[in-house]
Amino acid sequence: MLAGAIVVIAGCLGAHGANDAAPTVHVPPTVSNLFARARPANPRLRAQTAQVEAADHDAAAVDGFYDTALSAASGFSEGPLRTPGSGLPGVAPADSWVTEATVVRPLRQGLRLRGSLARWDSISGGAADNASASVAGVSVEQPLLRDRGFATQRLDAETATLRAEEARAWRAAAWQDTCHAITRAYGDWLAAHAELAESLTASGRVARLLEETEARVRLETTPAYQLASARMEVAFRQDELQQARAALQSARIRLEEWVGEALPEGVIPSPSPGELRGWAEACATAGRESPVVLVIPDRPEWRAASASAARADTRVRRAREDLKSDLSLVAGVGLRLNNPPGAHADGDLAWEGGIVWRSPLGFNAERARAAAREADARAARADLAVIANAAAAEYARAQTVFASACVRLESVDRAVDAARASLDAESDRFRLGEGRSRLVLDAQKDLSAATRRANAAAAETIRAFTDLIRAAGVSFTPGVAGDGLGGDAR
Repeated sequence: MLAGAIVVIAGCLGAHGANDAAPTVHVPPTVSNLFARARPANPRLRAQTAQVEAADHDAAAVDGFYDTALSAASGFSEGPLRTPGSGLPGVAPADSWVTEATVVRPLRQGLRLRGSLARWDSISGGAADNASASVAGVSVEQPLLRDRGFATQRLDAETATLRAEEARAWRAAAWQDTCHAITRAYGDWLAAHAELAESLTASGRVARLLEETEARVRLETTPAYQLASARMEVAFRQDELQQARAALQSARIRLEEWVGEALPEGVIPSPSPGELRGWAEACATAGRESPVVLVIPDRPEWRAASASAARADTRVRRAREDLKSDLSLVAGVGLRLNNPPGAHADGDLAWEGGIVWRSPLGFNAERARAAAREADARAARADLAVIANAAAAEYARAQTVFASACVRLESVDRAVDAARASLDAESDRFRLGEGRSRLVLDAQKDLSAATRRANAAAAETIRAFTDLIRAAGVSFTPGVAGDGLGGDAR
C-alpha cells in the first residue's frame, strides 16, 4: 500500500502539486463550464447530496436524546393498594382523583433529572388531612452498569456522525466520477470533431482528384478506367463523413448525459484546430515533469470505506453495551405544598433512595446481535483491503496506458509527415503523367489513416492522463473546498 506517499497534484487538470516547481496546465475553459453546470444538474450528485442531508439530520436527531420531555397523567384510584408498574400517578391516597405532570431532562453528565407536580382530591370523604393536596418532587437516576454516562447515546451519536462522513465521502466519489467522465467525454468530443474535420479534408482531396482525373480523361492524357476508382473513393469518403457526423453527435449526447441536462449550442463552442493536440501535449508534459503518485487515503472511496469500518466498530461497542445488566442509583425528594396540618401531624417533606436492577435471563438476543455486529466489522475491514487492492491495480494500469500513449503520440507524428510527403510525390507524378490516380488515392488514404491515428493517439493521451488523475485520487476541482461540491469534507 502506498498510503505514505505524497501526491503531486499537477497536470492538465488544473491541480497544484506539492512541488512548487511543478507546472500547472488547466483543462479547457469549456470543461470548467461543464463542471459548473453538472453540480446542480447531475441527478446522481443530487441523490448523493440528499443522502448527505439525510445523514446530517439523523445525526442531529440522535442529539435530541437530551431534549426535555414532558408527560401528564390523570386518573382515579380506589382501594389501599396500587397496581405494580402502573403508568398512573402513585402519590395519592385511596379513593381519590389525581393529576400529575412530569418533566424529564437527561443531563450530559450521565444523570436523568425528573421533576413532578401532582394534585389529588379525595372522592370518598376521607380524613380531613387527605381531602386534597398538591405535592412537588425531584428525583435523580444514574445508570451504573449499562448505559453508564449515557454510553448508548454517545455511541449512537458517533455512529450517526460516521455515517454522515461516509455519505460525504461517497458524494465526493460521485463528484470525482462525474468530473472524470466529463473530462473524458470532452476529449472524445474533440476527437470526434477532429475525425469530422479529417473526413471533410479527405472528401475534398478525393473530390479534387476526381475532377482532375475527369479533366485529364477529356484531354485523353489519362485512361478512362481510372475514373472508376476515384468515384468509388468519393462514395467511401461520403460514407465516412456521415459516420463522423453521427459520432460527433453521439459524443455530444454523452456529454449531456454526464452533465445532466441538455446543452445549448453556445455551451460547447467549436474547438480550435490544434486544441486536441495541444491538450494532449500538455498532458504528456505534465505527466513527465511532475509524475502523479498514488496516495490511497486521498481516494474518496477509501475515506468512505474507512468511515464505514469505524462505524462498524462503533456498532460493535454499542452491541456489547447491551450485554450489561441495568443497574441504576435512584434518589428523590418530595414536598407537600398546600395540605394544612391535620390531626396526625404528618410531615410535609419526604425523601427516598435506592438501587434498581434489571436484566434479561439469558442475554441470547443481545449475544446474537453482538456477534452479528462483529461480523459486520470484519466485513468492513475486508472492504478496506478490497479498495486498496483495486486502487493500486487501477493506478498501475493507468500508468501503463499513459506511458504507452505518450510514446504513440511521438511516433504517429513521424508517420503523418511520411504520409504527407508520399502524397505530395504521387500527386506530382500524376500531374506529370508518370503515375496513376490509384496511386494518388492510396497515398491519400495513407495520409488520412496516419492523421486519424495521430488524433486517436492524442485522445488516448488525454484519456490516459485523466484516468491516472482519477486513479491517484487527485481532485478535479482543487480550488473548491471540501468534497469538490463546496460541502464540508469532514
